[in-house]
Amino acid sequence: MTTGFVILAAGAGTRMGGVAKCLITLGGMSLIERLMCQLDALGAQASDRVIVLGHHEAAIRAHLGQLPQALRPRCVVNPHPEEDTASSLRAGLQALSPRVQQVAVLLADQPLIDADDLREALRAYQQRPTGTRVQVPMVKGQPGHPVLFDAGVRADLGDPAQPHPPSLRQWRAAHPKSVHLWSVDNPHYTHDLDTPEDLDALASARTTAH
Repeated sequence: MTTGFVILAAGAGTRMGGVAKCLITLGGMSLIERLMCQLDALGAQASDRVIVLGHHEAAIRAHLGQLPQALRPRCVVNPHPEEDTASSLRAGLQALSPRVQQVAVLLADQPLIDADDLREALRAYQQRPTGTRVQVPMVKGQPGHPVLFDAGVRADLGDPAQPHPPSLRQWRAAHPKSVHLWSVDNPHYTHDLDTPEDLDALASARTTAH
């Protein structure tokens, strides 16, 4: 089954000091390059990866342009990145190929998630309870990413013919029985970077681990 990946990277990074968080470097590699490498290891085609840009479009495009062609995702721009993430997700969904049968939504500032984590999430989605259309990883009660959903949900969220299509949050609220809160003990799914303190804590943890 073909999976499309939407990576959300339109934010201003205000709490991080106004920087593009996906360009933060850890271990000599930017977060977005690391994520693209993990998707490549997963076997995801570059054509099935879409990154949604906004506030730091130019800087992120320039960085992606330096990566090997096989790692470069398709870039789309949210013209209103100051809005909530629903507008970014909608832009990403509309840019995916029609052949995509299921969608995985990721954040561009997830520093720990790797190909094995993505495989585990996809495997859980394949084995999801009957009637499930959306899967959300839950780690100790906290929702994370990737969020996975089927082509029908993609159509509902990204339909350009609808003047006010629902956000994913609204869709979930309207279809609670179709949402699987996948309980898993893996902090990679919920770990992202919002503040300099988050970055310091991650760097300290990496140093301790080595």
